Amino acid sequence: MASMLLRVAGEGTFLRSLVPCVNLIPVRFRVRRKMPSKIRNNPFVQRRTDFIKKLVLALVQHERIQTTDWKAQQLKKYAELLVMLSLRRRPPPDLDMIEDGFVLTEEESEQRRLTRRIINRRSKKVILPVPELSEEEYVQRCKEEASNMLLGNEEALEKLYTTLKERYQERYGNFVTIQTIPNPPHSPYPNMAYVELVGNSLPPLPRLPVVKGGNWVVYNRDDYEDDNKTVVKNFFKWMERRKVIKENVKSRKRQ
Repeated sequence: MASMLLRVAGEGTFLRSLVPCVNLIPVRFRVRRKMPSKIRNNPFVQRRTDFIKKLVLALVQHERIQTTDWKAQQLKKYAELLVMLSLRRRPPPDLDMIEDGFVLTEEESEQRRLTRRIINRRSKKVILPVPELSEEEYVQRCKEEASNMLLGNEEALEKLYTTLKERYQERYGNFVTIQTIPNPPHSPYPNMAYVELVGNSLPPLPRLPVVKGGNWVVYNRDDYEDDNKTVVKNFFKWMERRKVIKENVKSRKRQ
């Protein structure tokens, strides 16, 4: 009985008997569909800009800069790679993962080495292997990529290959440190951070405020020197002005 009902439902005779005036054709719905596999890039949107290169250039020139926390993480990756390019004479880093001073993803690197070849009288996509370079060629390519990262600035490139190279000659990694600046939660301002090169001759950073109870708190104000005391006083003056502005805004909204 069950098999007969399934056969009738499959042929559509049962539906035709219910609605004889309409010709119904049973259609099997396609539940799964093929998702698009080709990546579509918007030609009107520039995916990478020279802003990260300008940050790297500023870090090499001044050895300490302040930027947002998100950019600080990216800057550390580029600065570490830049110093490694000046020290290494053989891979890593792999130069096929760098193009015009930008770090590529694995997919972009494969797409860059993708080509078509005739195999068994058919055109097929083939990923070319990375060409092996001699020591001199590798060092020259590293210098070119470092120059691209520094936007062709000769003074910064010379400092990289003289001062910084001598400083980090016996060091492998961890050339850059990040000091995050405390920021209260739900703050309208972005999270900021200091990025500096290890072993620089700059004066140490002042003691940063601590977030406690959603507000900034500065400890040991009496232990600061005169310059730092003025900084702390100005900071608290700014906090008082900020409270006054907030109260004025609230009073205007109530009116």
